[in-house]
Amino acid sequence: MVRRSTGEAPRNPGFVSVLLVGAAAATLLPILWLLLIAFQRPRAIVTPGWAFDFSLSNFQEIFGPRAVYGTQVLNSVVLVLAATAITLVIAAFAAYSLSQLGWSRRVVNITLASAALLQVIPPMTLVPGLYVTMQQLDLLGSLWGLVVLNTVFNLPFAVILIKIYFDTVPGELRESAAVDGASEFAAFWRIMVPLAAPGIAAVAIFTAIQVWNEFLFGLVFTTGGREAPITVGIATLIQPQEIPFGPMAAVGAVTAIPIIVLAVVANRQIVTGLTGGAVKG
Repeated sequence: MVRRSTGEAPRNPGFVSVLLVGAAAATLLPILWLLLIAFQRPRAIVTPGWAFDFSLSNFQEIFGPRAVYGTQVLNSVVLVLAATAITLVIAAFAAYSLSQLGWSRRVVNITLASAALLQVIPPMTLVPGLYVTMQQLDLLGSLWGLVVLNTVFNLPFAVILIKIYFDTVPGELRESAAVDGASEFAAFWRIMVPLAAPGIAAVAIFTAIQVWNEFLFGLVFTTGGREAPITVGIATLIQPQEIPFGPMAAVGAVTAIPIIVLAVVANRQIVTGLTGGAVKG
């Protein structure tokens, strides 16, 4: 008796499990190694063998009263909160306008194409012009200058994604609100924004991660020290004569772990936000 092929690939749960375990190990081991070094004394780090000498000295050195890294972490937090909030507000209004206010298809397509084009331009090529502009606006060395730059460069993606979500909301809801006497802003705020909340939340998380990890603008447009974000501070630890592995691991843990936790906790929200608007209901 000849068994007909169904065209389906044979399932191998064991192989899939091995792949998943390998992927998890490849992801978690560098993080665990970072934490191991962060809580080691400098002598134990460079000593051969696997002796573990627990100490908080690396964190005390990095975040001591004379160090600037605590201020830089606070700068990054303020930068993330401000840039994300401004990006969401502007993107939500722009996306709502493009999606619901009856612009011609040509205008919408040109706007979205321009937004997509900005995303593929390497930021390095724009640095000279941006530097002159920031200098004229007296924003060099300013945390608010970084807020403006991060907002500008994250805004196109935010507008595109939130517009996709607004497109899935039936226009009849807005028209019904207008018939009931609601203003345009009331319809936007009370009806459209709650229905597009998954997409807006995904944009918020994505923008926060992008701003937290940004390095180029902080390096070019600040003088370092207490005006810089923590990504720039980490780079200053690398010296020609010495690489302090313990302090680098400590500040790296403080910088990386929170954003990793955010990405893991918000993973479902990110996936829902990025894929939920793909099919119009």
